[in-house]
Amino acid sequence: MKRSIIKAGVTFIILVTIVLSAVAVHNRRETRRADQRGQPDDPEGDTKDIQRKESVEEEKEIVRVEGLSFDRVSRREIKIVWQDQKNPYVCEYLVKRRIDGESSWEELGTVASDGRAEDRELSYVDVLETEALKQYEYRVDVKIAEEDRYEAGEGENIAASNILICMDPGHYAGQNAVNVDGIPYAEGDFTLELALELKTVLKESYGITAYLTRESGSVSIGGYTDGGLDSGHISLRGEYAEGSDLFLSLHTNANLEDANGYPTYAQPVEIMKPIVILNTAACESDTALAVGNAVGIRLARSSYELGIAMPDKFRSAACAEEIIQWTDAWNDGVEEPGTLCRRLGEHGDYYGVLRGAANVGVPGMIIEHGFHTVPKMREAAAGGELKERWARADAEGIAEGFGLKIFSERMEEGRVVL
Repeated sequence: MKRSIIKAGVTFIILVTIVLSAVAVHNRRETRRADQRGQPDDPEGDTKDIQRKESVEEEKEIVRVEGLSFDRVSRREIKIVWQDQKNPYVCEYLVKRRIDGESSWEELGTVASDGRAEDRELSYVDVLETEALKQYEYRVDVKIAEEDRYEAGEGENIAASNILICMDPGHYAGQNAVNVDGIPYAEGDFTLELALELKTVLKESYGITAYLTRESGSVSIGGYTDGGLDSGHISLRGEYAEGSDLFLSLHTNANLEDANGYPTYAQPVEIMKPIVILNTAACESDTALAVGNAVGIRLARSSYELGIAMPDKFRSAACAEEIIQWTDAWNDGVEEPGTLCRRLGEHGDYYGVLRGAANVGVPGMIIEHGFHTVPKMREAAAGGELKERWARADAEGIAEGFGLKIFSERMEEGRVVL
């Protein structure tokens, strides 16, 4: 009996020792975990709080304004436009601007959100400090309505300017048609395609606004239409540019019959060159001279890269005194490069469209992009690539002449966040 009691006591002591040891080990482990977290109080509850917080942060939706556009209202006003789809998540929109070359953004003003998305346009009119022709960048940021559910993202950038250009797609539908090699071409059709493409490139890449004397096959100004306009009242096409900063009449060129000993519509690529004819107002404008030179250089390069012209086919004119008088010999010569020209008549500028622009004080130019008498040019036009390449060359030259920088280049430099 005594031996049984002793045995039972020993067993009890062993069990107590095991339990106490297990408790001690458990406490040491929890202490180490708490030390590692730096939060010894209620470790299980704190872990759940952290997980809940991380979950909420991960679920936050980024809200940013995209699809920005602009309207050039006047030389002193630019209207920034965006859609109201973000209204339910936004309490206020912040409109910001910076001038090219600056790194910081200026907050111009705010537009309140009504909380409803109803496919409406929201807008803000920026009143500029000066009428000087400049390129700007705009973006619209947001103040979030529910910060626990949404997070504000930086808005999409857009280029805009107060520059306004009038473009005249030469002639009208079907004019100066050529179909001697099975590839139909009409200057009046191609110039409209080119102008519409150029209008888009100017706005999207440089923030330049352009309007056209016609946006269809027919042209009607001042009560005169197509042939009735061009045969006796063509200066109205140039006068349509009143109030703009530059007038461009877009054309493709032709030569005298059987020039250079070749059939009229089978001229060699050696004749291909851009010729830019300036009106009197443009000859007196440094900006117009810069535009004319830059456009000519880029058109010559573009045509060579397409395989429809020889290299180095443009001669720049550094000043008005270097602008040559247009002649048939220069126009048709296979040895002569493209260049800036002027052509005078009995009443000032020889060409009615240029005379019309000069009448309303607008620098103007006819851009003869290349010769539609060259079969390779007509082939490139039929393929669709020519209008895109020439529109890009025109746009780059216009932007350079006005001292603007291409928007995509600013993105590549990391200055624009999209």
